[in-house]
Amino acid sequence: MDVLTGSLALYRDEFLSLLKRGSQIADAIRRTSEADMDSLIDEDPTGHELVKRWRNFGKDRLYVNEPCGCPIGWLDLKTGERVIKLPSHVDVFERAVAEWMAAHPDTSSALVALRECSDDRAPPVSKELSQPPARVGAPSISDEPWTDLAENLPGQAVRAQAIAQQREQPVMTWFARVLGVHTEEWAWRTGEKGEELVAKELARLPEGWHVLHSIRVGDSGADVDHLVIGRAGVFSLNTKHHRNASIWVARNVFMVNGQRQPYIRNSRHEAERVARILSRACGTRVDVRGVVVVVNADSFTIKEPPVDVKVLYRLQLRRWLREQSWVLDEASVEKIFEAARRSSTWSGKL
Repeated sequence: MDVLTGSLALYRDEFLSLLKRGSQIADAIRRTSEADMDSLIDEDPTGHELVKRWRNFGKDRLYVNEPCGCPIGWLDLKTGERVIKLPSHVDVFERAVAEWMAAHPDTSSALVALRECSDDRAPPVSKELSQPPARVGAPSISDEPWTDLAENLPGQAVRAQAIAQQREQPVMTWFARVLGVHTEEWAWRTGEKGEELVAKELARLPEGWHVLHSIRVGDSGADVDHLVIGRAGVFSLNTKHHRNASIWVARNVFMVNGQRQPYIRNSRHEAERVARILSRACGTRVDVRGVVVVVNADSFTIKEPPVDVKVLYRLQLRRWLREQSWVLDEASVEKIFEAARRSSTWSGKL
């Protein structure tokens, strides 16, 4: 068995090496036919890689993003309301929405609402406000402009990474997908799918809970997969998507198919960092508990649970959150959420 495993690993390494040597071919193809390359890397069957429909929490929105994943704006498919985050890209936004609408006739009612909007007025101002509206119990923070993170999509950060990998090596990515080779792009896509599945569970929480996704922290590229805020406290969730894997946990040891992973330590450090950031923003102590959420594992064994980090399977998450004792009053929940939803809370030196 060891000989067979070694042989397979050798062939896999040789194949990956061959793909890497083909990068010059990929560059030539990309220069001669950029449009054809786009057809290779687009996951949307309608051919609109910038457009993504999002339906959750009673909302139905169409988000238009740049290839890097940065938001251009969104359209409310129920009301026709538009929010443009990049006014310089309004033409791109309108064209992407129009093309998506043409490919989805079931949204004609939203298209009518969109046409009824006055073409003369300027696009609605995005959530990037220089002065946030006054609210009871709102934290005292600076007037620094901020973006509302409540509009972030689950998996938004890792999706941007996957798209970047696709554009850097489109041919290699395509061949790797066809042959089932696990690449860095594949890992990012797997992470995105895991975060979307966890978000679906969180969307079923009852009223009184607040959930934020894909929170970028600082300038290092780190992000918080999900932040959950409710009467039971504040929870920093880290999604781990290991399809058909064997998971074994004992205190600080987290094993995936026999290989030790630093998930417990990383979750602990992330929770501590989030607690510091929110405590500073709110002007009072905010405790945060780290949670590792396992997705699509074949077996899941907890020999001995970690002391300060919760590890659970995706389908256990919602029930576990609801069973936690209340530690915050409603005013504190709203105060923490008001700070957490501001992008300015998480930017700068932390």
